[in-house]
Amino acid sequence: MTTYRVVRRPFADLTGEGARRYGGRFNPPGIPAVYTSQSIALAVLEILVRVDKSEVPADYVVMAIRFPGRKVHRRRASLTKAGKLPQDQFKTIFYRSPILRVPSVIVPREYNFVLLPEAHGFAATVEWIEPLDFDRRLFSALQ
Repeated sequence: MTTYRVVRRPFADLTGEGARRYGGRFNPPGIPAVYTSQSIALAVLEILVRVDKSEVPADYVVMAIRFPGRKVHRRRASLTKAGKLPQDQFKTIFYRSPILRVPSVIVPREYNFVLLPEAHGFAATVEWIEPLDFDRRLFSALQ
């Protein structure tokens, strides 16, 4: 399976360091996580809701990330409070699979994937990375 990540070039890796430092919707601080999307378009939307609309970002890239098999954790009910769990409890519940499938808040019928680099069986690889030139119309329409 291939997922996509839109990120600033210095953070184009699979370490999950930013999410480890600050936590996220689906991981508590201290747990490395790499947030990806099922399509490039969804990954772009996920960035657009967070980026400063006053200027077009210049150093973003798109990453295609491949992981073998389909060992994806899909229990929706347990994911709702995942980011608020203590680290040890999170690991006990979610490290059974190195990938969590989570619904997008922006497009609820589509999915994002949270990759857990420290979970048993993590084997994701970067297939390619290329620069992303945002269409300026996206920013003029959002201001």
